[in-house]
Amino acid sequence: MESIKVLSLFSGIGAFEKALTNLDINYEIVNYCEIDKYASHAYSVIHAVSEDLNLKDITKIDIGCLPYCDLITHGSPCQDFSVSGENKGGDEGSNTRSSLMWNTVSIVKHIRPRYVVWENVKNVLSKTHEHNFDKYINTLRKLGYNNYYKVLNAKDFNIPQNRERIFVVSVRNDVKISDTWIEDINTKELSMCLKDIIEPIEMVPEKYYLSESVTSKLIYRQNTTAKSGITIVGDLNNSELKMNKRIFSTLGICSTILTTNPPKIYIETPTDTGYKIRKLMPVECWRLMGFSDKDYWRVKETLEKTFYKGKDRTDSQMYKMAGNSIVVNVLESIFKSLLIDQD
Repeated sequence: MESIKVLSLFSGIGAFEKALTNLDINYEIVNYCEIDKYASHAYSVIHAVSEDLNLKDITKIDIGCLPYCDLITHGSPCQDFSVSGENKGGDEGSNTRSSLMWNTVSIVKHIRPRYVVWENVKNVLSKTHEHNFDKYINTLRKLGYNNYYKVLNAKDFNIPQNRERIFVVSVRNDVKISDTWIEDINTKELSMCLKDIIEPIEMVPEKYYLSESVTSKLIYRQNTTAKSGITIVGDLNNSELKMNKRIFSTLGICSTILTTNPPKIYIETPTDTGYKIRKLMPVECWRLMGFSDKDYWRVKETLEKTFYKGKDRTDSQMYKMAGNSIVVNVLESIFKSLLIDQD
C-alpha cells in the first residue's frame, strides 16, 4: 500500500493516527490541527512529529495553502451535541463549538481527499440535531462522496467501556470500495473487564480514593444480574456524588470516560468496612481509550518537564486528553475494513 497522506483536524492526542500505526499502515502526517497546547504537545510526543505541523485554530487556517492529502480525520467538538451539554447544536454559522464541523467541510471542498472520517456523539442523530447530520451527509454527497455511517460501541471491540459513538466515513466516488465494507467491520467479543486494566491496590495513591466521610454516605446494593456496577440508593445530596449515581464493579465495564469526573469503582479491601471507592486513575482512562502505557508515561513526563517545572500536576490534563479522544480499537477495525481488506 502506498503511503497515505493524512490531515488530522481536531486532533486531540491522535487516536486515528495511533490506529494506523498499530495496523502498520504507511502514512504521513502533512498537518495536524489542535488548539489545546497540552494536547498538541502530547500529539507531537506520541507521533514523533514537530509541533510546527500544528495548524492550531481551525477558523484561522488559510485553506488555499493546504497541501493535498488522501485522508482527512476529524472528531469535531461534541459538547453542543452531547446529552450532557447544553444542546446548543452545530448549525453552520452559529459559532458554537460543534459548528466547527463546517470548517472541515470547507477544507474537504478545497482538498477533495479520497477519504474523510468523522466521529461524534450518538446524540447527533437525535431529532434535535439530525438536521445537521443530514446536512453534513448531503453536502459531502454533493461534493462527490459516498457516505457510510454506523454507531459503534467500545465494549464491542474488547474495551470494558460503554462508549457509543457515530462514525461517518465518506469515500470519494472515484475510489473503488465494497458497498458492504462498513457492515464487514469486525467486532471482538469482550474478554476483559475493569479488573484487567486497573492498577494493583498497592500501586494506587490515596488521593484517588473518596474520603471516608463521603464513602460512609454511600448505601449501595450489588447489581448481580448485569454485573455492570453498584447502584447507589442512598443520599445523593453531596455534590461529589450527584454526578456519579453508579459505582462500577471491577467485574464489569464502566461508563463513558469523560474529560472530567472519571468513573468510580468499588474495590474490596481487607479493611474493617471491606471496601473502598475510588476514581479511575488517568493511566487507567488512557488504557480504556486503547492507548499504551508507554504513550501515557511519555506524555506525562514531558508535560511535567515542559509545563509544570518537573512537578506531578498533570492529572487534570491527562483525564481531559483521554475523555476527548476516540477509542483506538474501534478505529483499527474501521481502517482495517476500509483500507486493508479492500486490497
